[in-house]
Amino acid sequence: MHIRSFKTIFVFTCILALCASACLGAMTTDELKDRVIEIEEAYLDGSVDQVITKYDRLSEDNPDDADYRYLLGIAYLYSEFDLEGATFDAAFDELFRAKELNPTMKHVNYTLGYIYWARGEFESAIEAYRAEIELDPEDGWNYFNLGQAYESLKEWDKARSQYILAIDKDPAIADAYNNLGAIELNWRGDYFSALEAFEKALALRPEEKLYMINYNEAVKKLKSLRDSLDQGEVTLPSDQVEKLKDMELEELEIEGYTDADEGTE
Repeated sequence: MHIRSFKTIFVFTCILALCASACLGAMTTDELKDRVIEIEEAYLDGSVDQVITKYDRLSEDNPDDADYRYLLGIAYLYSEFDLEGATFDAAFDELFRAKELNPTMKHVNYTLGYIYWARGEFESAIEAYRAEIELDPEDGWNYFNLGQAYESLKEWDKARSQYILAIDKDPAIADAYNNLGAIELNWRGDYFSALEAFEKALALRPEEKLYMINYNEAVKKLKSLRDSLDQGEVTLPSDQVEKLKDMELEELEIEGYTDADEGTE
């Protein structure tokens, strides 16, 4: 089973969440979004130490400013993304301080949850994500993150319910459809629902190779089910029999794909 890296998930969702948020602390939404993007760009071009120095100085000059502590924590977090066995201790300390300074500050619990998750402290991650949901119950990404934490504990039903909530809050979260499809495919054995979820993920990001691989896996399962049905090896409700017979079940062509590639989340 392929799992997206913590880095990929965090980089993608952190900026998205800020784009949709109300302002954190004293800064406006646009100000914080621009500063997080600045930190990400510094990480990508190898100059993240410079923004750490910048926000470390600003935090020293403004010791009670939660926003600067938050941004320093984000900068420290990016600085350790590529370190094997990273603990994100410096990031955690700054983010926890930001939370102490402003307990109602959005996205601090979200990022603390990410750190717990990256450390393998999944129960603590769940607590952090639940705290974020209490502050912002309309943000679909919060439910998505909680779902991933439950998946890490192999609590598939709880993860599934959170992905459904994430999609209900924000139907544009393609990864929520993909992860939901993976649970339907691998743990519930509902290949019809799995294929439908992967189709919706692909509708949002049609070039995503992982989604295409997962879609094909669901197609293979349904083909095998249809063969077993034709040979009298299984029985299905009449509505599923008709649905299965009418399905084209064509696999997608994936450039550069080999049988060694894996799905499903």
